Amino acid sequence: MQKINIEDILEFTKNKSARKGIFKEGQLDTGLLLYAPGQTTPDHKHTDIDEVFYVISGGGTITINNEPISVKEKDIIYSPHDELHGFHNTTSSNWVVLQIKISLAN
Repeated sequence: MQKINIEDILEFTKNKSARKGIFKEGQLDTGLLLYAPGQTTPDHKHTDIDEVFYVISGGGTITINNEPISVKEKDIIYSPHDELHGFHNTTSSNWVVLQIKISLAN
């Protein structure tokens, strides 16, 4: 078993969003997505992973298949492989998202 406190790895940058890896084992990869106000991740998709996103703090917009969806603290989102998705912090606060990636490859 491993334990971390996310406060220990929160590190926002002014230039671009960041991903801080947490645990990676086998087909599971977890990390924090960190967005300062105005930061984005362009729309993209993955052919080989499913993802779950849990909003720890803050909020913003997740675009799923070109449809913007507002999300806030405690929202959870599932994005299956081949689904187009992107992120935009539309607020004046930092946005912290737990990302859980599950690889479909054996």
